Amino acid sequence: MVNGAPGSAWASLRSNPGSEGDELTLLGTAADDDPTPLRPEHLFDLASLTKIFTTVAALRQVEAGMLGLDAPVSGVLAVGRGEGSDRITLRHLLTHTSGLPAEGGGWRTGLTGDQLRATVIASGLRAEPGAVHLYSDVGFISVGELLERVSARPLAELVAEAAVLMGADSLTLNPPVALAVATEMQPHRGLVRGEVHDELAHALGRPAGHAGLFGTVHDVAALARLICDEGFGPGGRVLSADSVRLMTTPVATAETGYGQAVGLRVRDDAWMGATDAVGHTGFTGTAFAVHRVSGAFGVLLTNRVHPSRVDVDVNPARRAFFGELGH
Repeated sequence: MVNGAPGSAWASLRSNPGSEGDELTLLGTAADDDPTPLRPEHLFDLASLTKIFTTVAALRQVEAGMLGLDAPVSGVLAVGRGEGSDRITLRHLLTHTSGLPAEGGGWRTGLTGDQLRATVIASGLRAEPGAVHLYSDVGFISVGELLERVSARPLAELVAEAAVLMGADSLTLNPPVALAVATEMQPHRGLVRGEVHDELAHALGRPAGHAGLFGTVHDVAALARLICDEGFGPGGRVLSADSVRLMTTPVATAETGYGQAVGLRVRDDAWMGATDAVGHTGFTGTAFAVHRVSGAFGVLLTNRVHPSRVDVDVNPARRAFFGELGH
């Protein structure tokens, strides 16, 4: 445990407008059995922060006229199964209001690859599209498949193109093991290091929209800066200001009370504290948030599932870290 958070590694970056530079903190090592001190170039399994890079790639396709936010996606990709599935839109998928379930459990029965992907995307709906907020990995797996179909390009290429423009230069799906921060010791895989932790993403066997990216604290900071700078990155405009507003303006409310915008969560007290911020978390222990008024932002990357996820809660450390934004 480092700096009050579970896991062996802690990388944080805090940036405040008008300050003399970013506050970077690196503590611990990349694994319990690796004595090498954590460095800025170490790559964390970003888990569901992948969803936000996927969101950026999706909005770029919308801006290019390849997709409509509110047009049913069924003309390109049949998503879900059941009453109303033919009405699911990209906006539904990006705001977790499609009615799709949280995850596709077919990997537990041995399904892999394209067979698993097809089964996941055809999951039965839990609710009518647009009726309720149901956080869904299945929805973002569907987004990834949809983007590949409309662009005729691999999802990895679409995400990498946006990442270069925003300055997330080391974002990758295939990290060198020596630079990868370890995650969990799993019964069927051993110590997971340099491979995606998420069991569903691992079983799918190729890039998916919900999990799988690895990045440094600076890669995630580039995503936060994109929000602060209304769509601009070091390489030029990545998104329009209107698209960034979609990512920061809530359109649905989760049962726990946070607002859901396109991709991002708004004022999620469970891990942001009382801060008026937008951001997202990842199961492995990753998170970032941007203060909506001041533009201050923070990135906190831990490997809280290392060596085990059992009885581990990183939210107190997150609330302490992100609760200071804007003050």
